[in-house]
Amino acid sequence: MDIICTGCSRRYKIAEEKLPSDGIAYFTCPNCKKQIKIEVPSKKNSLSTGEKTVATDSQGFESFEPGTKTALVYCPESQTSGLLQKELIGLGYEVRLINRQDDIRSRFRYHIYDLILLTQNGSEAKDDLTNIQKYISSLLIDMRRKIFVVYVHPKGNRLDSMQAFSMGSDLTINPSDIGNLSKILSSAFKAKEMVYKVFFECRAKVEEEVF
Repeated sequence: MDIICTGCSRRYKIAEEKLPSDGIAYFTCPNCKKQIKIEVPSKKNSLSTGEKTVATDSQGFESFEPGTKTALVYCPESQTSGLLQKELIGLGYEVRLINRQDDIRSRFRYHIYDLILLTQNGSEAKDDLTNIQKYISSLLIDMRRKIFVVYVHPKGNRLDSMQAFSMGSDLTINPSDIGNLSKILSSAFKAKEMVYKVFFECRAKVEEEVF
């Protein structure tokens, strides 16, 4: 199980068999010493409340092998969603779909996703999309900088950094750019890495001096 410290955003992997079968467990972060509360899902309750509850619980407690590239996709339009998933799987990502703020909140509870793609159809964003954007904006700065957010918009311009900033994303693209996603992401990742290179290097040095 992936555990994220709410104090310093460090991620830890804890074997589920070491946790109680039901109830609440606590874990002290070795880095910042903050006590992390781990709510262990009840198998009994999951089975008794139906398939929907099981699916929701499994989202929150899903874990990935170290080094796995992970992506979340919000896209109500099925054809575009299928195309995005195909492109991302081809790039080696484990893809999960989200439909509302509760979905992304559950997903991020135990895992920091590397990539998020948000798709807006039409001139106005739907409430679900707006709420997801608000959640992303509410993340701790250190955590947010580790995530690359792409906003797919009818008027998206991947060369317009101010447009991306106004939408709370790292990059905005047009739906017509999806077929060229591999090349676009490659250059965009490099650009972001250069922007935050000094920040991450300085933080690493500070952590070495402290610990």
